[in-house]
Amino acid sequence: MERVPLKRNSKGPGLRLSWPKASDGRRAIVGKPQSFAPSHGRGTRYSSEVGMVHVSHGDVEMHYQFASSVPSGSARPHLHIPMAWNPSKVEVEDKDLLQYFQSVASQSLATFGHDPTDLGKVLIRIALASNTTSATAVLHSLLAFSSLHRHDVHSQAAELKISAIKAMAAASGSRPGITEAIQHVAAGMLLCSFEIHQSSCTSSQWTWYLCGVKCMIKSAGLDKIREDSDLAALLDWVYYHDVLARFTLRHWHREGTVVTSTPSIRAEASHAAPPALATIELLSEVCDAVSARPPATKPAEDLNDYRSYLKILDWRIRSLPLAATVDNNADTPLIMELYQLAMLVYLNRASENSLKQATRTQQQIDKAFTIFSQLGSCDRQFPVFILGCEARRDDQRAVVLDLISRTEKNVSSRSFNYVKILMQAIWAQDDLADRDINYWDKLSYVISCCSIVPTFV
Repeated sequence: MERVPLKRNSKGPGLRLSWPKASDGRRAIVGKPQSFAPSHGRGTRYSSEVGMVHVSHGDVEMHYQFASSVPSGSARPHLHIPMAWNPSKVEVEDKDLLQYFQSVASQSLATFGHDPTDLGKVLIRIALASNTTSATAVLHSLLAFSSLHRHDVHSQAAELKISAIKAMAAASGSRPGITEAIQHVAAGMLLCSFEIHQSSCTSSQWTWYLCGVKCMIKSAGLDKIREDSDLAALLDWVYYHDVLARFTLRHWHREGTVVTSTPSIRAEASHAAPPALATIELLSEVCDAVSARPPATKPAEDLNDYRSYLKILDWRIRSLPLAATVDNNADTPLIMELYQLAMLVYLNRASENSLKQATRTQQQIDKAFTIFSQLGSCDRQFPVFILGCEARRDDQRAVVLDLISRTEKNVSSRSFNYVKILMQAIWAQDDLADRDINYWDKLSYVISCCSIVPTFV
């Protein structure tokens, strides 16, 4: 839907259609200022006492519901991404899809601390290690992901995905050994990657696969095995997705909806986790910390202990070694710094400024937008989302959207569909609000409007 320019009268709650005034330096398109002459002595003269917002009908509906201006029983608005279906008849030989996965598609696997191309090689070795049903599940999952990456959603990709699911079901009939359990994990994570690559309203199954993978790791004791580099890459891949899933599930709540990927079974980083994964381990602690914020009615001693813990966590985030990476991407140090800034901003905002660092937080946000403008791309969606939500001016919002546009042109990129619509919905709520909005409530309300659980890997 086209976004409608509206103007808020600072002296009242009403909204009216309007163009920005000619002196507004933040706008590319402006209108001549108008004065409305009184009519029979009762007219209104509109002056500069207005605020500019760019919103759609749905944004206004969300605003009134979030502000409790409508009955509580009203249905929550939906942020909905339709599935893009490729109707072309595409039939690519398996060997071509395998080669394409190895050279191109594997670059878009969402892992952290490991080179995604190396992870792709691990998956190929696992898929070709045997002729068992579980190995077939890995191979068909791999081919399905490769086909999706190459031609978008179409019949061949869907058929390969269904074939992989059937193979996984057949292999689960007996108690798996270590090799079969590893293959089950690899297949499940490839199917999870299949679901989140395009990120449409039909992609809700990614939480099922992640949950099944975590259960398999625990039941087979894979997290106890040491000195297996291929398994370590798989475990760290799962861990990264699990932490970001727990971040989302802190905020996503829809009545009558049961999410399979609950935090009850947690993935763990491998014993050989690379130093860069310390960033994700800290993010896990941040998610837990902001969720455990004690109510103001608690004794002062409890509140002081909580603030002390936040101060320690803040210091640990600021002390992260940003150069601890395994790839040769020149942008990687800046992307790692974005992760650091995103965690610091989120920690302060979600804890309701318990650290009393409003000035420092604003400095961190300003620095993040400087980095956004310097980066060629950033395929890490969590920092783009958290920091992008802080954009208050049109030029800042343009910087974020331009970065996303550049990123989506890369073969290593996943869809930013939900990141974009969530950020734009939050920008609209910030523009429409006539008072300060609770950060946690705003984020939770807007994320819960998504028809599926979004992921920010």
